[in-house]
Amino acid sequence: MRKRAVVAGGGVVGLTTGLALRRAGFETLVCEQESEIRGVGAALGLWANALAVFDRLGVGGDIRAAGVPSAIRYQDPAGQVMDEYYGDLADVDYLMVTRQRLNELLAAALTTDDLTTAELRTGARVTGYRDHDGGVTVEFADGSTEEADLLVGADGVYSRVREQLSPGSAAQEYPGHLAWRGIVAESAIPEITVERFVVGRERTRGGVVRSGGGTAFWVLAQLGAPPTTRSAKEEALARVDHLYDGGWPFPLREAIEATPEDRVVSNRVMALPLQSRWVSAHVALAGDSAHAVSPHITSGASLGIEDALVLADHLTDADVPAALQAYEADRLPRYAEVYRWVDAVAAAADEPHLYTKEFFDFVRWMLGR
Repeated sequence: MRKRAVVAGGGVVGLTTGLALRRAGFETLVCEQESEIRGVGAALGLWANALAVFDRLGVGGDIRAAGVPSAIRYQDPAGQVMDEYYGDLADVDYLMVTRQRLNELLAAALTTDDLTTAELRTGARVTGYRDHDGGVTVEFADGSTEEADLLVGADGVYSRVREQLSPGSAAQEYPGHLAWRGIVAESAIPEITVERFVVGRERTRGGVVRSGGGTAFWVLAQLGAPPTTRSAKEEALARVDHLYDGGWPFPLREAIEATPEDRVVSNRVMALPLQSRWVSAHVALAGDSAHAVSPHITSGASLGIEDALVLADHLTDADVPAALQAYEADRLPRYAEVYRWVDAVAAAADEPHLYTKEFFDFVRWMLGR
């Protein structure tokens, strides 16, 4: 009999997990609490490790076609490019793509008829579960339940699955880390002649890059930011001067100004302490529900996508409890090292060259280079 999996969360990691489990032979149900599949967070960058996962899952070509290859190189506010830290990474794949388009492609691939069945259910909020000898009973906000052999909590930083699996593991505010993001039409801003991010003063960084489909993505973040008193758009505009001394093309201010106030994504960044438990007999965590880290390493999505394939690979030829133990043993040491890198990069935020060096050293480690 075919095994059945329920995935809580219809974001990038949840959809990727559903697709990976489906191809591993599971009958799969992906549950999203919102009424539709959306792309919260504007756009994201996908490193080579994430693109390799999508290639294995058969969707890499479509995702590359929807995005824009980018060179995530850093420079200072005066325009000096810090290429000395980039070197051997010049040939590494890095793709910018809007979250909305990425999620649409993953959802379409998930529900395409193939060797196994899959279902994507919106308006379905997972609130808890009962792990028992025969599998897991998944509980929903409307009082209904689903029986499965496996529940994967890919329901983000505020995961209900994690709260039950590891009580007391609530997300915490990453000290003073604020971020602003938005998507605009390329035609609404001056031409993007260089696609680089700036490491600026006052522990800021940001930039504008193409994100596919005639759109551009802008981001501005600050570590140790003071309390905010203005609108999200005004707060973002107030920090542009930390990143730009003039004299070179950098359309960040114009991109922010072209973004309607209600389309500026703004948040205080939440993160999880390093977790020591990711699984029980029939329940596992993946993505931000297991390891939400500050986005100043720009790799959270790529790492979560990696989780999805590792989990599915362990489940291919093993019973669920043994496979989940092997998955946890695989992931915990890797993320202990990720958290060490997160702290090292953040500690270097006051010095642009050291920050850039630490960041690209982390990328080399993540990609096994």
